[in-house]
Amino acid sequence: MCLSEKNLKKTIMKEEELSMVVRNRLDETYKNILKEETSKKTKPKLKYIYPLIAVFSCIIIISMTPLGLAAVNLLRFGDFTSDNLKQNQFISKTFASDVDQNIQIQLQEHYFDNNALGLHFSIKLPRDSNLLASDIEEYILTFAISNEEDQTIINFNMDDIDVLDNIQSTSVDYAIDRETNTLEMTYRLQAKEKGNLFEVENATLSIGSIKGIKNQGNTQGENHLSVEEVKGDWKFPIDLTTKEFDPIKFLPLEGKTYGVNGAIAYPTSFIVNLSKDGFEQLAEQQENGTFQLKVINGEKKQTYEAKNTKINHQNNQDFFEITFEYSGYDQFSEVIFVINNKEEVLLKSKPSV
Repeated sequence: MCLSEKNLKKTIMKEEELSMVVRNRLDETYKNILKEETSKKTKPKLKYIYPLIAVFSCIIIISMTPLGLAAVNLLRFGDFTSDNLKQNQFISKTFASDVDQNIQIQLQEHYFDNNALGLHFSIKLPRDSNLLASDIEEYILTFAISNEEDQTIINFNMDDIDVLDNIQSTSVDYAIDRETNTLEMTYRLQAKEKGNLFEVENATLSIGSIKGIKNQGNTQGENHLSVEEVKGDWKFPIDLTTKEFDPIKFLPLEGKTYGVNGAIAYPTSFIVNLSKDGFEQLAEQQENGTFQLKVINGEKKQTYEAKNTKINHQNNQDFFEITFEYSGYDQFSEVIFVINNKEEVLLKSKPSV
């Protein structure tokens, strides 16, 4: 999802759900996906704020809330519902800390599964910091991760250089408590291809700056933004190795499958494989709709919107991968793939051999 400069500010301040609109939108998506491998995106002109958006599809969720348990859940490190993930500490408690420019940054926790990387930072600001200004509406960190040979493996706009070719999308959440001068931030980076994030046991995470974005008002439909920035050098050791959480295969039960071949559950995502023919049949339908994932727990129902859809080439065949940011992993043996809010395909986990 590429954001234009004109719509960027409006879009970035609300939660965006990546939806697939049937008929024209599906046809358009299909054509655009086929062109992805040969097309290059043009960098926007917002030099200091969002140059990284030109590099990859970006969904950003930004929120302001009092800190505490509610903030932790908001920051998405409290939404892993699988007992297996909780008991076996899929989320690593890090508590690495560094101080520069009179600012203490602590890497509180992180997770990694070769498909996604999650980072949770706690930032203690000086009481007189310009980053505590009440008119700041957004916060951004620039950071990079390097291996033992000092080779950069992830660069999140450090030194105005983007090397995020292996990242499909990113989500950012934050919460600010001006009474305690504390800023909490989380980043979630999603791999462009399954298993495409680099495993590094002894990596180093470096933060180069903290930015606060102010909106100075509109003139003829254009936003005027200013930036409060503190540059520094904060470094943390980080272990980017996959823990033993094997992918879980799901297969459709007998009945109409609408081209669904199966699905795979990872700790951070649930990926449904849909045949090209099935996708094109959906494009021929008249109504609009979305893909959803639904789980039923007693009387409770929870749905998840599709976050990413891409075409994949394998064994001389084309099929579509529909990714849901679902972190139930092995919590349920059955999940439901919903099409257009009415057609349903029941997916059941395949027993491990």
